Amino acid sequence: MEKGYETFVTELRKLLLAAMDLEEDEIYFAKKGEKYGCTGDRLFVECRHIEKAKKICGLHTEELYERYCQEHNLNNIVHDCVCEIKKADETSVVCDINDLEDYEKIKGKLFIRLLSAERNGEVLKDTIYHQVGDIALVLYYLAGEKDGYILSMKIKKHFPEQWGKDPDAVFEAALVNTYFISPPRIYHWEKMLFDKTYTGDNFMDLLETYQPNKGIAGNCLSTEKRTNGAAAIFLPGVARRLAELMEADLYLVFTSVHEVMVHSADMVYPEDLKDVLMDTIKKATPPEDYLTSSIYRYSRRTGEFSVELE
Repeated sequence: MEKGYETFVTELRKLLLAAMDLEEDEIYFAKKGEKYGCTGDRLFVECRHIEKAKKICGLHTEELYERYCQEHNLNNIVHDCVCEIKKADETSVVCDINDLEDYEKIKGKLFIRLLSAERNGEVLKDTIYHQVGDIALVLYYLAGEKDGYILSMKIKKHFPEQWGKDPDAVFEAALVNTYFISPPRIYHWEKMLFDKTYTGDNFMDLLETYQPNKGIAGNCLSTEKRTNGAAAIFLPGVARRLAELMEADLYLVFTSVHEVMVHSADMVYPEDLKDVLMDTIKKATPPEDYLTSSIYRYSRRTGEFSVELE
């Protein structure tokens, strides 16, 4: 089987070279664990050179080989790969990879995203992250934004040492960046349905009064961009502010990576929230947006997050 896989990769590379009219050194292979193959075997295709930058598309060869074993049609796979590479080339944003070597150049573009620690164990091994329960707060670099999509990459563990910076200090600075890149907001469903200009409520303005929902319905917390918005609860001062407004500890229900429902711990039972969460995950949360099945608690007294109910 290993022999067949190696032959497949060789043939795939040869056909892509011909189909895209590329030079020999513009398609190269990296095995899992190597510098560029950290998440699995990949065939990298340099689809365009722009000044000092390169546009590179990585193909997951193990997945493609599984497909080949089922279909036995390499031409169809090559066709689909070429289409995906061209699509990625058109929608991608170019950034100078050399900037990553200089902390001062990129520090304002570091931010935090949440991932399921349980489902991303391999991905997290060489990545800078903090873990709360089964949620990983992961350090990312914001490469750019295009057509409403955020293009980013995880920061590997060797970068802070290369920068001469403490990893924890870099992480804390990224939390602050995240706050300003996409500020936290509370959303009301009825306003979202009937007001197209609605961008959420700014409950963090200390000069203004704000009345959150202290009842069983809770509050939908996300960010101004409403993408990867569940991270908002971990941003500086956010959980503390909500606990003060609600005059109680908080129960946190992460319905996806994009939002978290915030409830007063005095008004609801975690068992009921768990039932709602599991039903939501089953019916409305895409697998790629899943974060956790646990109910979390924020202590107003200690300022700490913990798993209330797994």
